Amino acid sequence: RMELSNPPRIRVDEREIRQLIMNMARNGMEAMKPGGILTISTSSVGKEVILSIKDQGHGLPASMLEKLGTPFVTTKDEGTGLGLAVSYSVVARHNARIDYETGSDGTNFHIYFPLPQE
Repeated sequence: RMELSNPPRIRVDEREIRQLIMNMARNGMEAMKPGGILTISTSSVGKEVILSIKDQGHGLPASMLEKLGTPFVTTKDEGTGLGLAVSYSVVARHNARIDYETGSDGTNFHIYFPLPQE
């Protein structure tokens, strides 16, 4: 499901942002049971544009939280642990920041992109 507002324009590397969204969406879809809803949304607050990717999965285990974005760290049997690492690198290259909320009803990642200085 897409919930896209009309946030201010920001300069981003389209290829990298596409990779970021694909990695985050894939992780969310793999965390959910069939029928779960993945929501991708945009908004703006203050001087930031926010991209949010929310799943209805099982949430992240507490033991993983400090290691999020570290290469080769994964909760999946078939995972490489590179998807979030690449995503965190893309976020850093865009001078953005990432945070999340997680629990038994799913995980919601928020990526905050700064608006250009006027």
